[in-house]
Amino acid sequence: MRMEKILSKNLKDFRVKLGLTQDQIADYLEISREEVSYYETNRRSVPVDLIPTYAKLFGIDEYDLYEEDAAINNLNLAFAFRANEISPNDLKVIADFKKIALNYLKIKNVLAQ
Repeated sequence: MRMEKILSKNLKDFRVKLGLTQDQIADYLEISREEVSYYETNRRSVPVDLIPTYAKLFGIDEYDLYEEDAAINNLNLAFAFRANEISPNDLKVIADFKKIALNYLKIKNVLAQ
């Protein structure tokens, strides 16, 4: 499968698994809902500058957005936050927290070696 297609599929899969709507993602990314849809259906390429922002929200490494193995992607959602009502600001705070937690785990693994 082409990398762009994998990326599109994963963007949608992570969004759905986290219980987020395209509108919520669009508000978080400060783009239109239609653009989110285009990215998820591979009708448009995802701008390179949005990849880190998506990854931060999902609490994963940027490279994980290109992972083809669904089992690995499920493991990447260990820090998933779910709520009925999430504002764009809530998403930004959650994304910041996920990035801190992910960095902590990386440092911990490096120090354990």
